[in-house]
Amino acid sequence: MKRLFFLLCIIYISCVGMQAQNRLQYDIKIKSNNAAVVTPDIKRGTSVRPNGESLGYTGNYLLRNGRPWFPVMGEFNFERYKADQWEQEIIAMKAGGVEVISSYIIWIFHETKEGVYDWNGNNNLNRFLALCKKHGMLAWIRIGPWVHAEIKNGGFPDWLMNKNIKLRTDDPEYLRYSASYYKQIAKQCEGLYFRQGGPIIGIQLENEMNFKNDPEYQHMKTLKNMAIADGMDVPYYSGFAPGPDNQDEFFYSLGSYPDSPWNTTTKPFIKGVYFIKPLKADDDIGSDLLGKVDAKVRNNYPLISAELGSGMQKTYHRRVDVSAADVAANIFTKLAAGLNGFGYFMFHGGFTPLDWANDYGFQESRVSNYPNDMPLLNYDFQAPLGAMGIPAPSFSELKLMNLFVKDYGDRLAETRPYFPAKLKRSMVSKDTVQSSVRSKNGKGFIFLSNYQRLVSLPEIKDFQLSINDGTATETVPAKPITFPANHYVVWPYKLDMQSVLLKYATVQPLSSLNNGETKTFVFFRDAINPEMVFDNTTIKKVSALKGCVWNEKDGIVTSDKQEGNFYFEVTSKNGELVKVLVVTREQALQAYKINYGNKQEALIFTEALLREESDHQLSFEIASKDGKIEVKAYPSSDIVLKSISKDISCKQINTDNLLGSFMLNPSIVNKPAVNFMPFVDTNIEAAQKFKDSMLTAFKKSKEFKPLQPGALYKATFHSLPNQQLYQSTYSCKQTAGVVDWEVAVNYDGDYMTMYQDNKLVYDQFNYNGICKFRLNYISKNTTDPILIQVLPVEKQFDVYWGSLEKTLDDQLKAKVNKMDIVPVYRYKVSIGKKR
Repeated sequence: MKRLFFLLCIIYISCVGMQAQNRLQYDIKIKSNNAAVVTPDIKRGTSVRPNGESLGYTGNYLLRNGRPWFPVMGEFNFERYKADQWEQEIIAMKAGGVEVISSYIIWIFHETKEGVYDWNGNNNLNRFLALCKKHGMLAWIRIGPWVHAEIKNGGFPDWLMNKNIKLRTDDPEYLRYSASYYKQIAKQCEGLYFRQGGPIIGIQLENEMNFKNDPEYQHMKTLKNMAIADGMDVPYYSGFAPGPDNQDEFFYSLGSYPDSPWNTTTKPFIKGVYFIKPLKADDDIGSDLLGKVDAKVRNNYPLISAELGSGMQKTYHRRVDVSAADVAANIFTKLAAGLNGFGYFMFHGGFTPLDWANDYGFQESRVSNYPNDMPLLNYDFQAPLGAMGIPAPSFSELKLMNLFVKDYGDRLAETRPYFPAKLKRSMVSKDTVQSSVRSKNGKGFIFLSNYQRLVSLPEIKDFQLSINDGTATETVPAKPITFPANHYVVWPYKLDMQSVLLKYATVQPLSSLNNGETKTFVFFRDAINPEMVFDNTTIKKVSALKGCVWNEKDGIVTSDKQEGNFYFEVTSKNGELVKVLVVTREQALQAYKINYGNKQEALIFTEALLREESDHQLSFEIASKDGKIEVKAYPSSDIVLKSISKDISCKQINTDNLLGSFMLNPSIVNKPAVNFMPFVDTNIEAAQKFKDSMLTAFKKSKEFKPLQPGALYKATFHSLPNQQLYQSTYSCKQTAGVVDWEVAVNYDGDYMTMYQDNKLVYDQFNYNGICKFRLNYISKNTTDPILIQVLPVEKQFDVYWGSLEKTLDDQLKAKVNKMDIVPVYRYKVSIGKKR
């Protein structure tokens, strides 16, 4: 009996302990009044445009025209993309919610030979910035001189590396060369600074230089003074690394990535960046060169970022495959922790130029004494818009957050994050939903996450969050729910919707639309049953209910269906009308916010990539067999779409009274074809000789590792032992609306290269068995064949294969299994208001 009693006591104590733990995990104390924001004195440039528009800052957030501003910035290395397609890609980034384009200016591309500068073609910085201005995009240029950017020498030209000078210091000779380069950049930027009505609002000096110590700090100041002397006068100067705690020269911008392809480990790497906790940078960024870095967020600087991994580049030794959720959940946790500005890296992928003089590349590699090997060409980065502008699932996933901060960022920026007393610490812990509340004066947003990359987390039953503002405690939601596995959400908490108060909701804010005197608040529902709880004292009536029910006694609107969208209207006590639309998560992923008519706002829902070409013209782009594009619009009663081309039809189809619906069709369905045939190269001796010569060159590097030899190919074609070669041919005839053809190659092996006329046109380190490319982008003539070379994995290799691990036996046999091709359609339509 004693033993049984003792056992029961242990069970009771454990249960009480678990309940206490849960209370700590799910109890958040917030303050009803936020402390005043302290604004440090940071030395900046001219911050006012000729038209009076201004940029400023506080100790927590940036300001635009004196109001809190939550900027959305995305990296696009202009030198890595075709100049004749810059404009369409800038518009695509804008459609994804980006309003500031950041870009490295990579020295080695502009001064390959000492004293000979190249600002033409894909290097034309002036034209790129002018296009940003044309489309209302701002720019934050990262001028180095050292930039990293996965480029050899960190972007330093080879001739500079061969000089006997101390790089990245105040060595007079180094400064002389850097000053000459800066003057060239300044010439390209003239007339395009913010103070001149241009797009350039920020300049990042250097990159990944820890300048906490005085020599490095003085060097950063020297570079800044050089830039200013050349006329580079901008509102914001930043550094992407920690400086002294109270320095007054640079804004600090942080970063965070879902994985670390530069890390030396070849095992799964579970990172703590998915924890909701007080804001920190990712201490593994730059660890390949610097070791673990100081991740502290410096006090009293705007909480902005420069490198939130919106994708992940593969290295030869780490084949990281990140999902859209992996990408978004990492960024979500930074938002939950108090971040007040997104800086996506990379938002748009590209091609690293080739070094034809040396039959090789400019990419970072162990040959250039870096610890990582990159593909010669492919800098896809698994970005939202890839190396050829192909949208990835992350484009839509991040657009959800970008739409949210566009319309709620000014409120969000002024909030302060509050956390539970007990934070999650174990990366494999399966016992809690992580949470925070970002609040100002008791109002704000709730952030919840049950997500950790590479860990399958279970659903959490009986979940509720308790929020105490010092005077009262509120439980959200009112009744316990099951929080889904691998899920993250942001819920409104005491949200002012005009003169109506939403106490809380289990639907997520997407956007808000201004249409004349009325405003529509748009939310989206997910796997959690939707309920929207209002303060009845602010409501006169709820009407026009579609797909939902109103419980007047409790002030709750709930859906009357398990799924689908719903709508209702609220009239406030003072007679103001507020419209509310709730769509599904699937629809939210297809949402774009546009202007039409006389500054009227609308949401367009489509699977296609939408570009707002002008005030009254849109284009829709999709890769598909039949070219059909369905477009839905809100408000349904107000919008009309018309095709600009007679070869493309645009018909209004059945509407659900909430969303107007249109169908775009080509007059002729394009039917391309692709064939691939094995191609045998019998010169085995030459193949072995070439491999040996490559390995001999690689072994000269101090970073060489025999079990991670790197990819053995050059800018021109050479046979290799055990290769599989295929000659691929394409039958593509131009028809109305078709701008390109998208090819998908399903293959096994270590890596794949493609050649046309013996010149490298694309490459990929295998990370998921699929390679997509746009035919027109890589081919001068679609009728010319492309040679595909696939190399097998060798069993002894020490490589992290990620999602390929379970099919590794297949990768030992290099093989193209399948090739598909579909047309890429792009239709232009006019948008207007129904009369």
